[in-house]
Amino acid sequence: MKAARLVSEIVLLSARSTPLTARALARRLEVTERTIYRDLGELSSMGVPVVAESGPGGGIRLLDGWSSPLSGLNRAELESVLIGSLAATDLGLSRELATARAKILASESDDTDFTRTVIVDGPDWFTEKEDLRALEPLVTALRTRRGVRIVYTRSGESAVRCLIPLGLAVKAGRWYCVAQPPGGSPRTYRVARITDVDPVWTAVRGPADFDLGAFWEKAKRGFDRAIRTTPVRLRLAEAALPDLLRAVPGPLTAEAIASAQPVADGDECEVDILLESAEIAVSQLLTVPGVTVVSPPGIRDEVASRARDLVRRNGR
Repeated sequence: MKAARLVSEIVLLSARSTPLTARALARRLEVTERTIYRDLGELSSMGVPVVAESGPGGGIRLLDGWSSPLSGLNRAELESVLIGSLAATDLGLSRELATARAKILASESDDTDFTRTVIVDGPDWFTEKEDLRALEPLVTALRTRRGVRIVYTRSGESAVRCLIPLGLAVKAGRWYCVAQPPGGSPRTYRVARITDVDPVWTAVRGPADFDLGAFWEKAKRGFDRAIRTTPVRLRLAEAALPDLLRAVPGPLTAEAIASAQPVADGDECEVDILLESAEIAVSQLLTVPGVTVVSPPGIRDEVASRARDLVRRNGR
């Protein structure tokens, strides 16, 4: 897991009085040098003062004199801090997270507990807790570099799949496993849809240059584009554009709004946007004030029909 690798990098660098080359660090962690340099950027953004020196005797080290409050934490406690409270709870690291927080607070001269003034609640409103029985064995497979055979259920149908786990991602309280079928390309699998996990191989490796963060960002964009296949042209006031983004959230909507064309007569503009199915599009557009569906005719007619029905039911 990426959090575990970042922890390892902090531990390795903290334990040395001399710099460690990127090649040596990559060899110790069994990743590429490119991955190491990406990780160093992330550590720097977290406030870890990582220094990279070139030339003979150079390498990667922590800033002289820097003392981290994390130095007194064990590996599980460090991982719980890096991945955050929501993920730590789902991964069974709640106790380690509480211990880590206590140690960090004890190391600070300021006795203000910031966790009492900020709450991070990841899942959406009114969502039920997912069945995450498959999460623990997937974490074990990632740590031990083992391939797995899973039973995956989708649309009521179950199938057995053999996979090489590459990482885990959590978004809005939903967990996903990024894994690669032997000889195939990495894909995402909803953890709640995995009903059985059986470790089957040892010492498996994914692609040497695989970047979980980059893959996840690309997968998110691809998912949005894959489900939004219905082209719609809208006309609405510029003041209503934020309402359109609220009704149809996502980067594709933001791109469509940025490309909106003003209409010559008035303060309106036209927006070409991709939406999901016609049924979903109608439901979304009915919440946008003053919107006109220019095309396609089928969606325009259905919006008009539902609007007339609402007027009939609620008019006086």
